[in-house]
Amino acid sequence: MVSRFLHDANIFVASSHEAIKRSIPHIYISALPFADKQSLVYQDFAPHSTGHIGVDMFGIYHHSSSSTVKVLAGHSGAVRSVAYSHDGRLLASGSTDGTARVWDTRTSTEILPSLHGGSGWVLSVDLSPDKESVALGTEAGVVWIWSIVPGQESNQPLRGHSSQVNSVRFSSDGLHLASASNDETVRLWNAETGILLAVLRGHTGCVNGVAFSPDGAILASASSDGTIRLWRSPTGEAKGEPLRGSGCDGVDFSPDGEMIAGVLLGTFVLLQRNGERRAGLEGATRIHSVRFSPDGRSLVAAHGQGVRLWKLQPGKGDVSPVDISGHSGEIHWATVSPGGWYIASASEDGMIRIGSAISNQPLIQPLIAHVLAVNSVAVSHDGAFIISGSDDMVVGVWDARTGEPTLPPLKGPTDWVVSVAICPDGSLIASGSGDGTVWLWDAESGAAAGEPIRGHIGEVKAVTFSRDGRWLASVGDVSVLIWDLETDQAAAIRHFRGEDALWAVSFSPDNALVVAGDQRGRIYLWRLDTGEQVQEPLHIIQKCVWSIAFSPDSTFLVFAGNDDAVHISDVPTDRPILTLRGHTDSVRSVAWSPDGSFVGTGSYDHTVRIWNPSNGLLLATLHGHADQVTSVAFIPDGKSIVSGSADSTIRKWDLSAVFKSASEDIGSPVSRLAFAAFKEGWLVGSSGELLLWVPAEYRRYIQPTFCTLQISRSRVVIKAGDRELHPDVDWTLCWRD
Repeated sequence: MVSRFLHDANIFVASSHEAIKRSIPHIYISALPFADKQSLVYQDFAPHSTGHIGVDMFGIYHHSSSSTVKVLAGHSGAVRSVAYSHDGRLLASGSTDGTARVWDTRTSTEILPSLHGGSGWVLSVDLSPDKESVALGTEAGVVWIWSIVPGQESNQPLRGHSSQVNSVRFSSDGLHLASASNDETVRLWNAETGILLAVLRGHTGCVNGVAFSPDGAILASASSDGTIRLWRSPTGEAKGEPLRGSGCDGVDFSPDGEMIAGVLLGTFVLLQRNGERRAGLEGATRIHSVRFSPDGRSLVAAHGQGVRLWKLQPGKGDVSPVDISGHSGEIHWATVSPGGWYIASASEDGMIRIGSAISNQPLIQPLIAHVLAVNSVAVSHDGAFIISGSDDMVVGVWDARTGEPTLPPLKGPTDWVVSVAICPDGSLIASGSGDGTVWLWDAESGAAAGEPIRGHIGEVKAVTFSRDGRWLASVGDVSVLIWDLETDQAAAIRHFRGEDALWAVSFSPDNALVVAGDQRGRIYLWRLDTGEQVQEPLHIIQKCVWSIAFSPDSTFLVFAGNDDAVHISDVPTDRPILTLRGHTDSVRSVAWSPDGSFVGTGSYDHTVRIWNPSNGLLLATLHGHADQVTSVAFIPDGKSIVSGSADSTIRKWDLSAVFKSASEDIGSPVSRLAFAAFKEGWLVGSSGELLLWVPAEYRRYIQPTFCTLQISRSRVVIKAGDRELHPDVDWTLCWRD
């Protein structure tokens, strides 16, 4: 029992050290509520505490259960690479702070002072099999070999590359070192003498990864030219034809040398040595690295803010994905310890995490949602459905009450979906894509309504329906195209042109006008019936207009662009009347509530804000998104607003509850938590006080207090309903005998 308690305590401290080292009271206020409910630490201490929050999780592992064993902190920049020694006792790391470090994995301490990589970043590291040297690949194009034997400080710079070195790898016998560079070459070196043995030429793009076969006879290199090439070592002679993919970022051999795993622009493809494709393993986001486990039964990859472990089934192509998270930044590299027990990951957050590769938990499937950034949201006019478009190239249709998909993902575009709209009678869904197409779908069946509409050169920035449902407008390049949906979906009846590339478009509610904004801040108005330009372009801002909308009575415009202000102008007089200020970064989206009472905005500062358009007062700031808010749309009754974000989530906010809470008791602990903002992992109050620390892997999935619906792959719900929270100086009240 003591052994288990100490094990659980180690995990508790490792997973919550950020809160504990900053503020001791948050052992009880923050760390304990997020602890694994099955751990002895939680079971022993939770009964003695009161007034802390409750946490429910959906589609995500508990972070303590994901077995973070150690956290190595010391780098002052992003960690780009980690590598184990052959016995697992040492771990090397390379960072954008210009240093490499070598850690004792048992004590989590550095075994010697940090090693420099010359000027610039250290992009790749590898430890020699004899544990006497560490190799560094650097941004400056120099490969360094440093001795790590105590008392020996010798280093050896290997020069020859003309651009940054992305990958270095020792052969299994330690005699040879391979380096891959942006100069489109691979170089083979004698690791003992530093003599250049061969320059491998043939790639026509940056070489991003290298790997030796277990016997050291073959070297594989992966390039952005879309090939994985095989070479004989140490002669550098090409072996066979290249294995072709699409923009290869990384490569590794299986322990038996029979398989090669390659990263192909965000898709994991497992290849046989003869070039035959065995299986394609999909990652949720961009994959940066791939490594086999020592027994060859698993593949581990760094992707997005997680580490994904695929269990390979013998004789089968299918896999079982398990996500292991914990970092607060992009993960650049992940590798498995030689014994197969641990996974070390390197992140943009400057941390190295070592977690257990063994999980006794049942597989937790993510919830159904977008896997990449949500670029646009729209709401049906009866408020029943939410439509969304994403970087994952699909259009989603969701029940606005439950968040469940009402149709399978609508697929067709071959590039990211930039904009979506639904016609007023709810019969058609439209999308504009990066591939230059406009797609129409039957909203009831999900079937494509004819062939995609083509007419723009390049990306379609926005699509929108007229209030009567007859017209569809799309913008791209310098054109607004108006399509007649009653006569011929593929025939443009109007072709309005701006002076520069257009980004935003909207119909007036009375169907009389079309408005568009361009990349230099100009606002154009045309008559829909004649195509005549109503007036000279309005030019209030000097930056790109990203979003524009009419007031319900067609008399005002609200628009915003690549700055932190929102502007309201009078349509009849062409005169600016209000500037709304409060956002701290560019405003990406604007919307007018159906009754004209509110203006909603979404910003790169990760917030949704609600304004009074008659006097410009800020009514509410909604925190919760972990990345830029790309789109906002009101529910028709005006009581809720929907937001889509680059954090891949869609959220529906209850404005009635927001206004009620703000007017009742903004000073209560629960209300303060509800209105708190995220800052460096903490929910902080209006005066900067620390209210609650949230583990890194949960921050992008938290469902805020006033968010009544969250559509995301994972969801974490923080409950604070007992009004007994004890923050600040009252924290001691959380403990009872």
